[in-house]
Amino acid sequence: MDLIFGDAYLAPGVGTHRFVLPVKTIASWLDPEVPDSITPTLLTGTVWTDLPSFRWVAGLPTQTFTVRGYQVSEELFIDLSDEQLIALEDGRGEDDVALRIKLQATLLQADTSIHPVAHEETAVRISRARWLEQLDQIGHEVGIVVRVPSPLTDSALQLPPVAAVEDAPSLAQATARLRQARAELRDHQWEHCVATCRRILENIGRLVTLPPAKRIFAKSVDTRTQDERWAAIYYDTKTMTSAAHHDDTTTDTFRWSQADAEAVLATTAGLLKRYVTPS
Repeated sequence: MDLIFGDAYLAPGVGTHRFVLPVKTIASWLDPEVPDSITPTLLTGTVWTDLPSFRWVAGLPTQTFTVRGYQVSEELFIDLSDEQLIALEDGRGEDDVALRIKLQATLLQADTSIHPVAHEETAVRISRARWLEQLDQIGHEVGIVVRVPSPLTDSALQLPPVAAVEDAPSLAQATARLRQARAELRDHQWEHCVATCRRILENIGRLVTLPPAKRIFAKSVDTRTQDERWAAIYYDTKTMTSAAHHDDTTTDTFRWSQADAEAVLATTAGLLKRYVTPS
């Protein structure tokens, strides 16, 4: 069976997107002049990155094609999450997206003179310009993933009861809080999400030594070092999140929206990654 591949494209979804690869099939042993001459074919396969390293991406869903003696248009596809798309984008660097597809075709009603199973491996390359065009079409449906290293074992891994004292100076505790804040965002608990981010920021302050806030804000912005500017972002974010923990004459009128919670969570996750990831 001959396969002719077309230009791949992305179909946007919500959180998951479909990578579609058009393909034309031709059964060279069938007579193209006989309309009823067909062979059902089971197609399976896997998709791998080709560059910069050979890594598994996803399996192709099993599909049944009806091949004929002339060209028939079909589509192969895999579903990719936001995270997978971001990983592909990060992995390509400034290059094209290079994929390798390994296929197995099984003829379901093959003549005894024909071997019913065939394998084919093909390289699919999406130019950098076309890939960026496809990502632009997906637009705001693609989220941002911040990876924060987290120990799998830690004595402080379990969250303390609500009535317990402040969190321990623990990376595992901080990342557990980050997961808690993400769950609160998912459950539309905007204020709780912001309040939990405050506890994460407090944990960062116990894990690393930051320049004193008074010294930083006493200096002109133009004279601050890079570390001092990062610390200023930390202190300003912590000040913002404190409003979700305390009600006073200023903060009792604060109202937290989804956009507020998302911005605070993204900033907090970024700060946690920046301060706990070895340079």
